[in-house]
Amino acid sequence: MSFFKKFFSNNKKQQTDTSENDLPWIAASENPWNVKLLDLRPISQTMISTSQNQQMAKNAVSYGTENGRNFWDIKPESDRTIASNLTFTIDGYLAPGVLFTPNTMEHKWAIYYDGEYLIFVRSWLREVFVIAKTSQAKNQLIIENITGEFTEDETSAFTNSFLNFLLISHSIGEVVPAPLPKTLINNTKNAGYWAFSSYGNMANLGIFDDNFIAQTNSALRTHSLLHIAVAQSNLEEIENQVNNGIHINSLAGDGLATLHWAIASERIEVIQKLLELGADPNVRSIQGATPIMNAVQSNKIKHTMTLLDANAEVNAKDNRGFTALHRAAEMGHEEIVVLLLEHGADKSIQAEGYTALSLAESRENKAIVKLLK
Repeated sequence: MSFFKKFFSNNKKQQTDTSENDLPWIAASENPWNVKLLDLRPISQTMISTSQNQQMAKNAVSYGTENGRNFWDIKPESDRTIASNLTFTIDGYLAPGVLFTPNTMEHKWAIYYDGEYLIFVRSWLREVFVIAKTSQAKNQLIIENITGEFTEDETSAFTNSFLNFLLISHSIGEVVPAPLPKTLINNTKNAGYWAFSSYGNMANLGIFDDNFIAQTNSALRTHSLLHIAVAQSNLEEIENQVNNGIHINSLAGDGLATLHWAIASERIEVIQKLLELGADPNVRSIQGATPIMNAVQSNKIKHTMTLLDANAEVNAKDNRGFTALHRAAEMGHEEIVVLLLEHGADKSIQAEGYTALSLAESRENKAIVKLLK
């Protein structure tokens, strides 16, 4: 059993066993980082954030569909600047946009990127605490220096570690140890409360080492300003952002391209605008899904037809080998099954032992079974 599967399957038991005691430790030999860690879950995953200050409470959940532009060019209160050598893998280019949006009071940070600076906003206060100057080269985002402080009187190493944790845990979405102040090492309960105040429910593990820098093999991606314009069905802004240089086929933080996002819009003009501007109808998500697969799964007939007219590959396979026809057959979208077959969908393709026919049979959809026989 993997560490993460075991770790989270034991979550409830750990919370119960430690509710009245110091937080439990995880030995170096029992985790993939090979360092002694503090289990923060009994506090971070059970506490609820509240505030008697109504404005702070409103601020905490006020970010909604903001793209972060209102925080661009704002300097932190602290002008302390330190050098940094942190790097993160990117897909060729990291576009301006959103790296993390808080949507509960247990989220303590909003994170944005303006094309040069990473911007870290304390969510309850709506104040910029830290900015980090970056450059991009050879599929890497390079953090050159960091201005501001996440906490009072923190060391330079702690600032680096804190920033690294926020990007991996919040923006990339991976569980990694969060840095904790060494002064709290002998009071693990207070360390847990400090972690909840600083990271909310995003910290599951803690480490008392300012120099610890977690690593990730995953790419850092924004919900770009172009993706946000697509989500808002704003045709003018879509064109503006493409003209501003945002790659039309870039993937967002969820691993989807703009055409995938456009499937959610009821306005067919959004897909048409993206295709007109050069979007690839066969662009792949990180799971290998093409836009037509998403359109089929959502039972969007007009969207599916538009993509087919733009030469979308009807027999494209995702990373598991499934096609659009597999999806339509399994979900019972009869009209789309007919449409795909008319455009040359291959009924014989197998994925993990399933054909479109076998999936329809498992759903006992007689009409689709008849079409596929």
